[in-house]
Amino acid sequence: MSVVVPQGLTAFHHHIGRGLVSIVLLSMASATAYGLAAVLQHRAAIREPAGLSMRAGLLVRLVRRPRWLVGNALDGVGYLFQFLALRRGSLILVEPVLVLSLVLALPLAAWLDHQRLSAAEWTSTAAIAAGIALFLGAAHPGLGQPRASGEAWTLLTIIIVAGCGASALAARGASRRRAAGFLAAGSGMAFGYVAALTERTGHLLDGGALHTLATWVPYALVIGAVAALLLTQSAFHAGELRLSLPMLTAAQPLVAGAIGLGLFGEHIDSRGLAPALEILGLALVGAGVFVLALSSVGRTDPAL
Repeated sequence: MSVVVPQGLTAFHHHIGRGLVSIVLLSMASATAYGLAAVLQHRAAIREPAGLSMRAGLLVRLVRRPRWLVGNALDGVGYLFQFLALRRGSLILVEPVLVLSLVLALPLAAWLDHQRLSAAEWTSTAAIAAGIALFLGAAHPGLGQPRASGEAWTLLTIIIVAGCGASALAARGASRRRAAGFLAAGSGMAFGYVAALTERTGHLLDGGALHTLATWVPYALVIGAVAALLLTQSAFHAGELRLSLPMLTAAQPLVAGAIGLGLFGEHIDSRGLAPALEILGLALVGAGVFVLALSSVGRTDPAL
């Protein structure tokens, strides 16, 4: 089935080609801010009493901690850069770059805990960066059409809510290691959904703020962001950063990329060697994330 692309959209697609560097730089700035935020938020959340996971009381207590507030401010900065990147680029281009937040956050956490990265851990961080570069270089992500039918959005919302709910339920009664992973997976799904709403909101703003506020999108964005924040802080509260951040940073681009390809009509190159190089790039990222998740980075509790 062929898709007719409006003339304005085609022109914007060419603009993306010329502005590729600025989109990547905005995405990298977002990843940097997110990485710093994760370290600060985790160091505040993990000190809260047990039993607060997935409760509003966790956020109420964290608001009183200056370190968490600074981390939250950095989250806001990261989101601003992400928003600007998504106004110019696509989910399949912007979201993979955000995995670089992991490359920054875990070494920073290790440094703050007076630990050193092993050769395998440095190799893993390099593999993640190289994998992202290889994937984007081979995929040549293109701009889609950030709109979908109401039925498609409804189905997507149901799937995301069900996935996040299942993650939260699975975390109940689980060990700290498993709970952190389950909650981080839910957080990644929520943030992938929020990224799609962010891109849609950015394009709605082309019609003006009043036009945007007359739609359901910005309100769903706020609700999704709050849910993602609670899931993230609960994941941080459950255990060490290495138990949650790798899963979160891996799940978010996967969900956002699937939405971009399936709902927004974004595309990646499927000619010649491109698919093999794309798979290789994703494999490097996956292997790097896996090794870091099993490493001793940021480990302070021997039981974990």
